[in-house]
Amino acid sequence: MKNVIKKAWPLVVAAVLAVAMLIFYGVTLSKDNNLGITEENLADGATVYGSAGAGMAFDSGRMTAWNVSEKGAEAVVDFGQEREINALLLNETGYNVKQFSVYYENGGEWELCYRQCEIGVDRLATFYPVTTKKIKVVIDDFKNTVRISDIAVYNLQARENNDFRVSTYIRPEHIGQGLIDPDCFDIVTDVQFIAYGNFDPEGNVVPVEGADEALKGLKDMIGNRDVSITVTVFPVREGATMADVYRDHMDNAVQSIVNLVEKLDVDGADFDWEYPRGSEEWALYSEFIVRLGEELHKTGKELSIALSPWGVNLSQEAIDSIDQLQIMAYDMFDYKGDNNSYSGATACAAEYFISCGFAPEQLNLGISFYGRPNDGSGVWVNYRDENYTQDEYIMYQNGVWFNTVTTVRDKTAYAALRGLGGIMIFSQDEDLPVADPLSLTAQIGKAIDMFVKEA
Repeated sequence: MKNVIKKAWPLVVAAVLAVAMLIFYGVTLSKDNNLGITEENLADGATVYGSAGAGMAFDSGRMTAWNVSEKGAEAVVDFGQEREINALLLNETGYNVKQFSVYYENGGEWELCYRQCEIGVDRLATFYPVTTKKIKVVIDDFKNTVRISDIAVYNLQARENNDFRVSTYIRPEHIGQGLIDPDCFDIVTDVQFIAYGNFDPEGNVVPVEGADEALKGLKDMIGNRDVSITVTVFPVREGATMADVYRDHMDNAVQSIVNLVEKLDVDGADFDWEYPRGSEEWALYSEFIVRLGEELHKTGKELSIALSPWGVNLSQEAIDSIDQLQIMAYDMFDYKGDNNSYSGATACAAEYFISCGFAPEQLNLGISFYGRPNDGSGVWVNYRDENYTQDEYIMYQNGVWFNTVTTVRDKTAYAALRGLGGIMIFSQDEDLPVADPLSLTAQIGKAIDMFVKEA
């Protein structure tokens, strides 16, 4: 009997592990990142051919997969009739894909409509609508054997959102320097004027040199467009910590910002204390936010704050007092060293704050307009840097990763489908002119036209 048990035990363990894996992948690969996609999966019922096993990625079974062990493996989807498509949702077990491409048939020729450097879980891939009978997905490069569990094909429709925001950060020193294209304000809805000033040790706001003149210049650039302005206040520079200010001068800190907003005739205040440490500092910050929000809201003004998606410990009362949270969803290095990849800097960032108690409509998903080296070193390179050539799909040059118009479109589409409040840009001076086809701001506007509509 003991021998029987010994022989059967490995089988039992294997069975338990198999069930656990089924449960794990059934849970993690079935939520589509809460995008609420209800449109028909156009791959259902289509004919799939190509590399061995390609059809397993389109069979609607998450436990079956297309296993890829050769570069250039392809899956062709034949709809049997002309269909309009603008998106794919792909799932990979693991993060092994290093580049994949999507083509559509046009007049008997294959034309590229999408290319990116990762898949992972619930990878939303969006492109301008195409009408075609066939599409082709190609796995161009990978690091280990790839297992594609699911690919869905959609013609996604715009979601209703009357107040989808495009919030951008602009510095006083960049006004009047030719770095801000005035046409960006045809797309931008909110400006965070960073940094108007800092607190002093007693909780008074001290403007940076030239801030008031620069603010006037900003208002002149905006003109009669419906763009809100909030002034960003940074923590105290020297002589005290923010905890000291809140502990000893809370009343003055709150009132100084309220007075500043009224004096400058702006729409609110944005605060950027990114990394409180310990429960006491978070408690002090929460109290400050509650009290400041209460005072600003009395006069119809807004409160915005910026935070990174980790270690947040605000009280629910403080969270409820915030009108806009600017998610710093960048500098989130993945296994490639990409600081703003889709997998690390989109759904993961937004879902983190929702788990903290924020409502989706409070959240602006941050997109960096700069690149970082894949070694994570302290180098920040403007997207428009003349030493770098912009690319529509994947921009990785000299060891530096950037967002592109493709990743910006995907992230904006995600924000719209997820019901977030909007997108945040850091920072506006780093973009190309809006008229340039590779302008990131322009791409945000185009993505909004595709995926957002008013009720």
